[in-house]
Amino acid sequence: GNNSFLLRRDDNPFDTSQDLENLNRLIVDLAKLRHQTFVATCDSHFLEANESKYRSVILNYAGIKDNLDTAPLYFRNTEEMLHEFSYLNDADRYAAVIANPRAIAARVDADLEPFPQGSFPPEIEGTDDNLREMVWNQANALYGFNGQVPEIVRARVERELSAIIDNGFSIMYYIAHHLVKKSNEDGYVVGSRGSVGSSFAATLAGITEVNPLVPHYRCPNCRYSEFDETGQYGSGYDLPAKNCPHCGSDMLRDGQDIPFETFLGFNGDKQPDIDLNFSGAYQMRAHEFIREMFGRDYTFRAGTVSAFQDKTCYAMVMKFIEANGVHMRRPDIEQMASRLTGVKSTTGQHPGGIVVIPKDRDIYDFTPVQYPADKADSPFYTTHYDFNSLHDTILKLDILGHDDPTMLRVLSDMTGKPIYDIPVPDPEVMRLFTETEIMGIKTGEGPAEIGTLGLPEMGTFMARGMIKDIRPQRFYDLVQLLGLSHGTDVWKGNAQDLIRSGICSINEVIGCRDSIMSSLIYYGLPKKMAFDIMEKVRKGRGLSDEHEAAMREHSVPDWYIESCNKIKYMFPKAHAVAYAISALRIAWFKVHIPEAWYAAWFSIRAKVFKLQNMGRSLKQILSEKARLQQNQQIARDKNLEKEFYCYEIVEEMYRRGIEFIPIDLYEADASLFRPMGTGKIMPSLDSIDGVSKANAENIVAARADGAFRSIEDLQNRANLPRLAIEALTNLGILEDLPVSNQIDLFSFIS
Repeated sequence: GNNSFLLRRDDNPFDTSQDLENLNRLIVDLAKLRHQTFVATCDSHFLEANESKYRSVILNYAGIKDNLDTAPLYFRNTEEMLHEFSYLNDADRYAAVIANPRAIAARVDADLEPFPQGSFPPEIEGTDDNLREMVWNQANALYGFNGQVPEIVRARVERELSAIIDNGFSIMYYIAHHLVKKSNEDGYVVGSRGSVGSSFAATLAGITEVNPLVPHYRCPNCRYSEFDETGQYGSGYDLPAKNCPHCGSDMLRDGQDIPFETFLGFNGDKQPDIDLNFSGAYQMRAHEFIREMFGRDYTFRAGTVSAFQDKTCYAMVMKFIEANGVHMRRPDIEQMASRLTGVKSTTGQHPGGIVVIPKDRDIYDFTPVQYPADKADSPFYTTHYDFNSLHDTILKLDILGHDDPTMLRVLSDMTGKPIYDIPVPDPEVMRLFTETEIMGIKTGEGPAEIGTLGLPEMGTFMARGMIKDIRPQRFYDLVQLLGLSHGTDVWKGNAQDLIRSGICSINEVIGCRDSIMSSLIYYGLPKKMAFDIMEKVRKGRGLSDEHEAAMREHSVPDWYIESCNKIKYMFPKAHAVAYAISALRIAWFKVHIPEAWYAAWFSIRAKVFKLQNMGRSLKQILSEKARLQQNQQIARDKNLEKEFYCYEIVEEMYRRGIEFIPIDLYEADASLFRPMGTGKIMPSLDSIDGVSKANAENIVAARADGAFRSIEDLQNRANLPRLAIEALTNLGILEDLPVSNQIDLFSFIS
């Protein structure tokens, strides 16, 4: 059955199943001749014989036309296997099906595991002492007033260092510190993800700028500090301004009130994840830095295993029906799609995960490896096992590429404004969340009611709707917004209803997972119980009767308890804080240096921008927007939605008195839009539909060797295809160039 496809091939040398049986007889004879073991196997792809229909759907989806008559690759029991090989003599059949498999199984250790149990981080001598020294030096540099740090700082540092070092996690901090330091030295800021910002040691080690201490004041001059432990403020950025009572300096405001337990667990022994957002332009350099630190033989890309999702499965079944002319009722289609959901579709590579193994181990102690997509020229091997299986065994660093650090680098380069000099929050920037007048656009005249278009995580259609309900006034409001927008069953049917009905404010609703633990501690619940409740709620497990009783005993409102029971997933507060800081820095340029902001946005984020369509007049832009709004597919087509969003940004830019100027062949950048002075932006060469990024880079490289004598000269020197030349010509960019060198020479002689 497994080889029956050979009988259907046009070039097959076999006529009947007897020929296939003879193949197996030959294998048995060869094994005996060589004194080797032979075994019979199922090659099972599914359990039951009638499940072959699901494999037919998958084969059809993979483009295999002969998919109805699939091989019977179901899991056979012993009797079925004996029957399957009935053409062998009794002795050979018994050996192949029973005796030889048993002999092989007996040689396998009973406790054999696919990879060793335990944690196997890489080792660098002195990391424990280096981390301890680094953290304490920075703690004293920031909080060391009169030679001592406050007790709240001392206790937090000691507890964290104890948990980190005792559990062997210092190597992660050491690597992350050097990664971020290297990126910053090379001119790229790094954003933190996940809950690493819950660790004060990570803050002091320079891994994240999220400070998890309670809201507090800190004097940059004499290092005096004051801490607010009332729970009144969700973020220290929202504390009122204050002068230092000792030296009179303006005090810095910091602290996001995030418990350390979110990162390493209540006992400080949970395997941590340090996830970092690097500029997409810098990501590969960061990966290479890790490989240089540990060596090629000890660093690998983390592998993934992808499965078919429900929507894809439904489409697969419909494609199968269409291809084979099969009739199926809707319930049968849905049932078949549900059985395909979760089936492995392919292996892949994590977008930023780097696996590091210790030097006294071999990668094959943990996992097979492979080149991604069989590309042997790839700089990294990829782990074959899905990394989730290895999460607590070997070290994985998430070195992800992200647009926000790229935007900030481009904006800083364009304007000369140091990123860390931007105030967070800036009062004028906060006005973007309630109006458009700060941008010079009268209310009702812009594409949106507020000014958050183009801001990461805050300019989408969904986010704008949430902002309309929330009306953010403070930094913590934005943290709550980001937590609510990334959670599941946290906003709709939950916090949104509570805010709209006036039961509570944005400051009080449950926005982030960490806030549950902090709030319950402020209500008076024991710290361990507050932690356990947070863990249950953030994973969508609701509250136990014991927890509900304890919460009521400590006067936790009923609406808060009901909200906890509705939640399915929650976002970490440290992640939300990091995103909010990054978004507000980017927004600062939108308010104060708008030409640079629009130029950077179109360069980095406007993947669907086409100059021929979007570089036209405001009237034409409004006409295109209206056309897209009438398209019934826009809500379901991501590309149409992105196109509409891009038109909104262009409209907003025009209404602020900023416009595109014609591209100059010698002035335009290959991929970056350029601010050209007050109210003027020159689009990039690759923003032209028909001119690829490679074409644009070729033009820039060719013009460095001197002016082009003709269109023919441009085409030859820049190796441009006809489509690119036509696009440049139609936009009038080549109007000053003759068509060919010959015509130019003839004109000169005349």
